[in-house]
Amino acid sequence: MTALTRIVAGLVFFITTGIVSADPAADWRHIESLDAGPKRKPSSREEAQLLARNHFLIHRHALQEFLKKYPGDPRSPQARIRMAEIIATEGVMDGKPQAVREALGILKAVESSPSATGDVKADAGFRRASLLMQTAPGGPERGYKTIVDAAQEFVQKYPSDLRGPRLLVEAAGVCDAEPSLKRSLLMEAQGATSETALKRRIADDLTRLNLLGKPLDLTMRDLRGGEIDIATLRGRPVVLIFWSSEAPQSLLWLRDFRASWETLPKAKFSVVTISLDEDRSSAKSRAAAFDAPWPVGFEAGGWLGTTVRRLGINALPAVWILDKDGKLRSTGATNTWRAWIDRLSSE
Repeated sequence: MTALTRIVAGLVFFITTGIVSADPAADWRHIESLDAGPKRKPSSREEAQLLARNHFLIHRHALQEFLKKYPGDPRSPQARIRMAEIIATEGVMDGKPQAVREALGILKAVESSPSATGDVKADAGFRRASLLMQTAPGGPERGYKTIVDAAQEFVQKYPSDLRGPRLLVEAAGVCDAEPSLKRSLLMEAQGATSETALKRRIADDLTRLNLLGKPLDLTMRDLRGGEIDIATLRGRPVVLIFWSSEAPQSLLWLRDFRASWETLPKAKFSVVTISLDEDRSSAKSRAAAFDAPWPVGFEAGGWLGTTVRRLGINALPAVWILDKDGKLRSTGATNTWRAWIDRLSSE
């Protein structure tokens, strides 16, 4: 029997024996224990995906049983929030927007439920706003309205919730095409938070915002020994990418970007990447693994390097877009760089 077959065979047992007691406290503890995820460690990506989906089924069954057995339990609104999260996650995985809409409806119902406490309503509201923001359409000049509206609605409904300023900062991150709105959101978040870390992030975000619409001044040594001067690339759009070997998500993004780059006309735009590694040899080794056909900049100091601090980089990957005149047009093009290049190439 293969590992995958054993998982499928064991699924029936777990689903049918998830909740067996008549004690709501014990049943709820069982539900909370499921937050730890599958106990089995996958041996492959395929097995990991199957384990995750099976765990969703087990979790969903436990929640359905709890809601059926204890409809008046004070934890029922929390159970519905958990159910909505599972439905939304599966909907995103399967590309089913109707499932996401179902989840949003459940969360909204919890917010208006008389049986939900204020904290639970705020939690449902936060998760609904987050889901709206995560599933909004992208693009350099569209999609941001849904995200901004979701963040502002949460702040208005739950003004004392500490998560509100963070939502405003996330919403500001997609407003490069509306710099005045971006600034307004950041300033609102700055005035509403007392978190030191978030204040530092906002300061960096405002630093980057102040660079938008202006020619970018950037010179740096190339890992190959040459000199990078961004001004010499004027005449066509530039995708400027900041990454680090210590940020796995940036390496995954670079891998996918490299594959996409191969399919595009190379004369359409330029690419420059900058490593935030503290160790030069590590950066050089990683760049060689990607067989990077573009300049790879490196400056000692990593995150604390002079250039990085001057540019306000605080998350990776950071994907910036420069137009043909060298002006910075976006500092948040992780998901929209192709749309930006198509647009700027035709201007």
